[in-house]
Amino acid sequence: MDQTRYERLSALAAVVAALVPAVTVVIGWLDRMAAWPTSSGLGVVGLVAGAVAAVLAARRGDRATLGFGLAAVALPLGVLLPTALHPVATVLLLLARVLLLVFGVVLVVRSSGSRRTAGWFVTVGAGVWLLSEAVMNVLFRVWIPPQEALLPLFTVPQVGEIVGFAAAALVFVPPLVRPVGAGVRRLWDTADVR
Repeated sequence: MDQTRYERLSALAAVVAALVPAVTVVIGWLDRMAAWPTSSGLGVVGLVAGAVAAVLAARRGDRATLGFGLAAVALPLGVLLPTALHPVATVLLLLARVLLLVFGVVLVVRSSGSRRTAGWFVTVGAGVWLLSEAVMNVLFRVWIPPQEALLPLFTVPQVGEIVGFAAAALVFVPPLVRPVGAGVRRLWDTADVR
């Protein structure tokens, strides 16, 4: 497999792995009854895509993408594990949040331009996701909020998750759209009518 196909396959796997958690949250918002069967099916797709992204990143030596791929694997694993393995699932979900946050920080530190901007969105989204979940766990041990406050409290971490993963998907899109740009330039250069 040549380098460009390898790069595109890696980018496609990372984009799918990033979009699956965001889409799963949105589906859960739209239809609560369809959330579990849909999320479990999408979770398997995200798990496979995350594993492919992680393996390809490890072969390339790209530690940032490897961290993202591991986050994309840990999240569906943590969600799909049976209730009997709740402590393992909790650790995996925490690991997914931390790895996504680290991925965003690495992008901010090592990148420039639009990639750095996307890194900021990943960092902020993952930070909100991580901190709001931690705060809610502590808060609910001390105080149970009124019923009308529960929806906003549970929505904040989900918004952070969507922002973090959607911005991560944008980081991996350029290798996928590069051939489209080259094709458009080629058509423009060879067009008779300009």
